[in-house]
Amino acid sequence: MRVADQFDQQPQPSTSGSNPQQQHHSQPQQLQGKVARFAAQKHACKLVQEQQRELAAYMALPASQYSVLDARKIERLDDTTFKCYVGRLAFFGFSVEPVITVSVVVEERGCTIKLLSAQLQGSDAVQDINSKFTAQMTNVVRWQETAAPDTKEISSDTSIEVVVQVPGWFGFVPVSSIEAAGSKVMSTTLNLMVPRFLEQLQKDYQQWAAGDESRKPVGEL
Repeated sequence: MRVADQFDQQPQPSTSGSNPQQQHHSQPQQLQGKVARFAAQKHACKLVQEQQRELAAYMALPASQYSVLDARKIERLDDTTFKCYVGRLAFFGFSVEPVITVSVVVEERGCTIKLLSAQLQGSDAVQDINSKFTAQMTNVVRWQETAAPDTKEISSDTSIEVVVQVPGWFGFVPVSSIEAAGSKVMSTTLNLMVPRFLEQLQKDYQQWAAGDESRKPVGEL
């Protein structure tokens, strides 16, 4: 199973704002002043035609054997950890480029992807927020049987929540408006990336099932 192309905007790895001190870990921290909460969830499923090599075997592969679907957007840090360049997002007139680090844990019938850390790249004002937010994200990927013996189903359940300290220069905007805008951006992003992720997963399984051991990233085809 190939988890790496979940984030399918148009990023290029960037070194701007990459000061390690600016990297924000998802561990809870105390935020002061007004805070805004952004949240979004997405559930999606895709039917997969079973090949000679079973989907169950594919989904059980260790993360160390994962094929990076798009090397332009994904950097492998170790056997179970990946850095993902989400791409540019527009928010209240600002251009924000999230860079996130995730862990991939292989489990029965699939895997769970969890956010380890997140960093925002962009203007000085955007990067200043890196020390003023917390984030949590989980994507549970599973396969299951269907009524047709030669057809399986893969599903993705993704949830994300961000809590951000509202900057003083943003004080003129009601918190409710900030939350609505932020949640809409995240929901729109998930609506695009989760189905795309499952499509890439299906394509990669088909290649693996056909005996392709090159593990050439699907995004480079």
